[in-house]
Amino acid sequence: MPANEILHEIMRAMPIAADVSPHPYWPAWVSWLILVILAAAGTGTWIWMRRSALRAWQRYANLIGGEFRARDQFSPACITGTVETRPFLLETATSHEDDAPYYHTRGAVPVRNNAGFILGVRRKSLLEEAQTRRDKPSSGLDDPDFERQFFIVCNDTGSLSTILTAHARDELKRYHDVELYMRLSEIEWRRAGEQSDLRVLRSLTTLLVEMAIAIESLPARQQTLSQRLAAEALLAKGV
Repeated sequence: MPANEILHEIMRAMPIAADVSPHPYWPAWVSWLILVILAAAGTGTWIWMRRSALRAWQRYANLIGGEFRARDQFSPACITGTVETRPFLLETATSHEDDAPYYHTRGAVPVRNNAGFILGVRRKSLLEEAQTRRDKPSSGLDDPDFERQFFIVCNDTGSLSTILTAHARDELKRYHDVELYMRLSEIEWRRAGEQSDLRVLRSLTTLLVEMAIAIESLPARQQTLSQRLAAEALLAKGV
């Protein structure tokens, strides 16, 4: 018997399999339940991430024994306390120094600035860095890499390396958007938005205290109020 006929006979002898029905669809309420669970999980994750700055600031306040206040259920407002026996303020603020409002985190400590030392340091954007690539450094730091990345304004370049040490420069270079200002009686750092990294908050504040101590060690210089205000006006022009 030919092979094809043998195969035909075998197939005729096999029982006919019962119809297999497809897997039934889930009821509508199951689909809605899954959507609700996914939406709740997504909302919970967003809330947890949105409150990250709030949690970091609360922890920092606890570490320094300071007082913490929240702006609302999502955003921190300020911490007041002391760091190494020095009064300290950490706050969120909006400045209008430029055309567009600038919402930022700001940390500040007071300084006995008998030398009238004024300093402004701001990280350049990539565009600014490209535009100023051929500019000659004028700060006297002898650090071309730092001067290429930052705008620097100072009324006492002879003391600049004492205040803006190699350690301070390395710390500032870690951040793409940092600003640092030494005004008449206060030194502060700024970064855009609500900073939520506890290590960054502590590191930048420690740097402020170190620089404040160095500024207070500078020899006193006699200056009139108008001279000091003119020196501080350099910050608005150059940084």
